[in-house]
Amino acid sequence: MTDASDRVRPQRIRITKLQETQVSDLVALEKACTAMYHDLGFDAAEVPPRTWNDIANLPRHHNVFVAEADHEVAGYLAWRDESPGVAYLEELSVHPQFQRFGVGTRLLQKFEEDALGCGLNDAIARMFEKATWAQGFYAHHGYTQLGEQASRKVLAWREERSGGRPLTRPGEVLIWKSFRAQ
Repeated sequence: MTDASDRVRPQRIRITKLQETQVSDLVALEKACTAMYHDLGFDAAEVPPRTWNDIANLPRHHNVFVAEADHEVAGYLAWRDESPGVAYLEELSVHPQFQRFGVGTRLLQKFEEDALGCGLNDAIARMFEKATWAQGFYAHHGYTQLGEQASRKVLAWREERSGGRPLTRPGEVLIWKSFRAQ
């Protein structure tokens, strides 16, 4: 992550749906974000950056939101509705230059509002255990490792997806959150 003293907190963060004019900037963002994982020892095969086509095609199966910080692409999030009615968070990336300035939080809030608007009460995501920044971020926002304490729909999702096989790669965990009032 970039040293905070080298960065300037944005005055304005705006969340929009993905626009074609943002795709090239998101490709650059992907390279910067995946470099953080490569610095932890992951190789490009384990954590490849999405290409222009990958990002441009995300809206075919996902709701995609882009964060702009002072008119500069700063992050994005992609999610989809999966059976039996859970919100699967496919991607949440914030450029290292804009991390710890609320960009990820704003994207996550937009995701949760959108999922609730679709009648979904639970979210699931994958996270690498070595990514301590992700662990702290998700824990701060109420996400916990998926276990037997999860909601019935989340457990049903796990059962549907697994077919008796592991759902994660080595070093990866599933996390979840309920949007219902606690």
